[in-house]
Amino acid sequence: MAHINIRTWMNSKITIHISPIDRRGMFAEADIKRGDKLLVWGGDYTDKKGADLARENGWNSMQWDDNLFSLDFGGDKDKFAINHSCDPNSWMLDAYTISARKNIKKGEEITIDYALFLSYESYVSDWRCNCKSPMCRGRVTGRDWKNPQLQERYKDHFSPLLNKRIAGLDSKTTESDSK
Repeated sequence: MAHINIRTWMNSKITIHISPIDRRGMFAEADIKRGDKLLVWGGDYTDKKGADLARENGWNSMQWDDNLFSLDFGGDKDKFAINHSCDPNSWMLDAYTISARKNIKKGEEITIDYALFLSYESYVSDWRCNCKSPMCRGRVTGRDWKNPQLQERYKDHFSPLLNKRIAGLDSKTTESDSK
């Protein structure tokens, strides 16, 4: 794979409005059921070689799987605005797809925990979380996926890359427990 383009798709029950969390956000225009597909993050995707070349030329990239990177992650900021929450109502199905983690009522903002896909361990948000959840972590980091409570809460709903890293941690724990 050198370069693929995934078509962006957003559930017709979602619109973008001003958000109390951060500038703009995605909101349910009708009730959405747990498990419903919400969004396919489209855009340009490439392999590691393509991502390295893109970074050399000033592009940003985000890693989703062992050899899958999106280029210029985030795209049109006015078109998609899914805000972070430490207790979100959506999560990942695969490298491109977001689905409802729980039932979402009409008018409710759709949120995702950025821990589900942030894999650069040195990343620490320069913003403070504004989700107001009792589970709020305050700052989002590229190490949050290592938190056992988050691993349990979001089991199998991280990006494919992080699901593999978590499975690797689990297998190391199992090996040491059996010794």
